[in-house]
Amino acid sequence: MLLATSRRKGNWILRKGQVKSEKAATASVVEEMYEEAGARGTIGQGAGSPVRLPFDRSGEGAANEQMHIFSLEVDTTLPIWPEMFQRQRRWLNLQDVEELVKGAHFRATLKRFATIMAPIT
Repeated sequence: MLLATSRRKGNWILRKGQVKSEKAATASVVEEMYEEAGARGTIGQGAGSPVRLPFDRSGEGAANEQMHIFSLEVDTTLPIWPEMFQRQRRWLNLQDVEELVKGAHFRATLKRFATIMAPIT
């Protein structure tokens, strides 16, 4: 798995992003992965697996907001990308990802997601 750090605290987190109203969710995912981790590829199987967040991202009391997890089958990681001076990126196996990612809900989500994903050969 390719992880990138958060901009503010430098934590290893699942890449997140708002879906822009004029774009499909999958197009937003592809764009975010390029900007934040310098990765290019195509949305893979299991696209859109839902997960409930146990906190309020909006600041408006909307706890348990729903988020979708997408897989991007990466075919290229670029040496230069838009947020390269704001984030680190690293390829990791699932066990290492589970140790680094903050938030038990994200770790549990990654485990569930990994069980439905067929290995890419």
